[in-house]
Amino acid sequence: MVVDQIGEIGDGIHMLGHRVIPVLLVDGDRPALFDAGMAFLGPIYARQVRQVLDDRQPAWCFLTHSHFDHCGAVAYLKAQFPKMKVVCSKKAADVLGRPNAISLISDLNQFAAGMAADLGVESGDAHFEPFSVDVTAGEGDCFEISPDLTVQTMETPGHTWDFLSYYIPQRKLLVASEALGTPDETGYIVTACLVDYDVHYQSMQRLGTLDVETLFLGHNYSCTGYDARRHMAESLVQSRRFRNMVERFLAAENGNIHAVMKRVKAVEWDGKSGFRQPEPAYVLNLEARIKTVLRKMQATRGFNES
Repeated sequence: MVVDQIGEIGDGIHMLGHRVIPVLLVDGDRPALFDAGMAFLGPIYARQVRQVLDDRQPAWCFLTHSHFDHCGAVAYLKAQFPKMKVVCSKKAADVLGRPNAISLISDLNQFAAGMAADLGVESGDAHFEPFSVDVTAGEGDCFEISPDLTVQTMETPGHTWDFLSYYIPQRKLLVASEALGTPDETGYIVTACLVDYDVHYQSMQRLGTLDVETLFLGHNYSCTGYDARRHMAESLVQSRRFRNMVERFLAAENGNIHAVMKRVKAVEWDGKSGFRQPEPAYVLNLEARIKTVLRKMQATRGFNES
């Protein structure tokens, strides 16, 4: 099943906020949030957490990576739930300690607040603020939600170098976010290989070996059952299609990155119906994605950028 509505999507598993920028809550003795979306949605996330947990607090907030739309509301949520500990990779913690990164995350969250009306929600008073990381995690680390509910950490780089995916085997739940392809409103799967095409592809292959019944993605919808497994397989297929498309465009445009960006944007972003990634963030990411394919071409074929 494709899950595009906020609410409970499995036993004690809740999608919160807005499906375009969701946060996952897994209930237990020590409830866990996964990711923290955008700053302007902080009050909505917090309100929905309380609707599920009543007077209990989340014990954990596990971040997949340090991008603005996955850590935007951390400071707000920490203020609301002071017992909550923030977990991320060592590389993500390093990024979140850099003033230039904090400035960019803040600027992008401020710009994204303009999406509120389109999403049909109020843009609250929450703004992005820097926050401290309580625990850094890496490959194989485990965290307890309940005695019979364990979060296993997997290093799955490729979208970013600081990326962690999380697997809860007792629920067959995979929190993959953008370690897998990201669906848009039309069902097109965006290949999010921002730092290395091959590494991203290998991470997707690795995640594909897991026994998954519930798949939490970074944006637009999550999946259960057959649709979860189908999305994992289609992410690999679409990744190859994206690479082939970019290679064709690079050849046709003699390696002109900006010309290729225009052609890919026409396919992926221009004129698309429904909610779209904010254009500044999309363009920033698109250039990085194209360059990962270019580097692969240069390594295998000696192709030059103009």
